[in-house]
Amino acid sequence: MAERFHDVSDEEEIWLTIRSVLTVTRVLVLVGTILVSELFEDYYILDLTVAIWSLIVGIPLFFFISVLILWGNKAFIPVTTKEQVTTILRPILERT
Repeated sequence: MAERFHDVSDEEEIWLTIRSVLTVTRVLVLVGTILVSELFEDYYILDLTVAIWSLIVGIPLFFFISVLILWGNKAFIPVTTKEQVTTILRPILERT
């Protein structure tokens, strides 16, 4: 696995940097959503509490960032032929 890091392209390095920022942002969104929903239960915006608004905004934002991370991994991190060959596509047929 260490030999793989020597052959990293510029696109892959940039994506790994962006992915780490997205991952930290995703964790901050989750923690922020929980904190806001716990701390601001008494304040209202448009007849809904700020806690409800944090859930309305935070949960879809968390999933959107997760989808971006998955999409970026698929688009920018190439799968080597060795990894493709070692993947078992039909494990039930392999057992017999």
